[in-house]
Amino acid sequence: MIDFLKNRKVQIAAQAVVITGLVGGTGAVVSMNKPVTLEVNGQAEEIRTFGGDVGDILDSHDIDLDKRDKVKPGVDTKVDRDMTITVNTAKKVSLSVDGEKTSEWTNANTVGQALADLGVDAKGADLNTDAKQRLKEDGNDIDVTTAKDLTIVADGKDHKVSAAVGTAKEALTESGVKLKKDDFLSVPMSASLSDGQVLTVNRVENKTVKDEQAIKAKVETKKSDSLYQGETKVESEGKDGQKQVVYKVKTINGEQVKKEKKDEKVLSEPKTKVVIQGTKKKETPADTGGSDSGSSDSGGSDSGDSSTGGGDSGSTGGSMSTAEIKAMLGGPGSKWYSIVECESNFNPKASNGTHFGLFQFLPSTWQSMGGSGNPSDASPQEQFQRAKKLQAQEGWGQWQCS
Repeated sequence: MIDFLKNRKVQIAAQAVVITGLVGGTGAVVSMNKPVTLEVNGQAEEIRTFGGDVGDILDSHDIDLDKRDKVKPGVDTKVDRDMTITVNTAKKVSLSVDGEKTSEWTNANTVGQALADLGVDAKGADLNTDAKQRLKEDGNDIDVTTAKDLTIVADGKDHKVSAAVGTAKEALTESGVKLKKDDFLSVPMSASLSDGQVLTVNRVENKTVKDEQAIKAKVETKKSDSLYQGETKVESEGKDGQKQVVYKVKTINGEQVKKEKKDEKVLSEPKTKVVIQGTKKKETPADTGGSDSGSSDSGGSDSGDSSTGGGDSGSTGGSMSTAEIKAMLGGPGSKWYSIVECESNFNPKASNGTHFGLFQFLPSTWQSMGGSGNPSDASPQEQFQRAKKLQAQEGWGQWQCS
């Protein structure tokens, strides 16, 4: 009796030959009874048959073929003495290769033969069953983890792995590389792997960083008519403050990927800078086409301020040398001497387009002190007298050089 697969009924019916007569003699009977080897799914048995072809023999043994079954030689082949008839029935296999599952059919008889038949390289592989295990007609579960050559990159080094591993976690364990608390792989730990794959260990570091930063000083502007429009003066120098900012910084493989502000503390307060901005309007010098009483050599008068009249000019109307002007101002050490040296360098005709004379009068200021025309056209004595009048009324602050 041949042990066929489950649900395959193979019966070897006894062939009873009743010879009621010796027709043709005993030799004829023996020549019709042929010895044949019948092998079903790897199990062989010798039989004797009167069948004419392979199909007759299979029918006589109740072997019902499926379209997936394989018979060698074919069912129409004439039976010869000592012939071997091979039948490999189809078996259903649930196959999993490195986690990829498929449903297959095979005519192989063992697990190893089935893998070869299905094109699975089992060399060095890890199987869930013995390769020599015989297959059943149905319910064959074969799990294969193939051998792979892998590379795990960690801390700037390549770690080679050659093993039958199915997941990234198994490969990491095989390599001996350890992960810290926040570290992670370039693929999920449960991910299936393929031969030649490269896995990267990402080192994660979370640290606290303290950073000192400047607090910019504010600038306050004050309006004042003590300065002309466009002129400014710093009343109080400001100073930047300092603060400490605490950040939580996340890096992956040394590269910053996240920076989160956690705290801030002022180390020193900033000091406001105060700037004075002038509001006094500048006036265009008056037309000085004719001579004015304060500047002519003839001693003409203007509002009683000329050298020939009353008033405060004290001008002689004549020209003076630099030495005489210096002497008039009181010589070195005198405040007036210092002012004129700084403002005009003792030049009574000095002008920058808006300010004129020894004391750099604005025409409007000159006129408010009783002068007329252009200050630089007046005599040095008149310029000095009107400067003293201005100082008496407004103080020394009228000159930046004071």
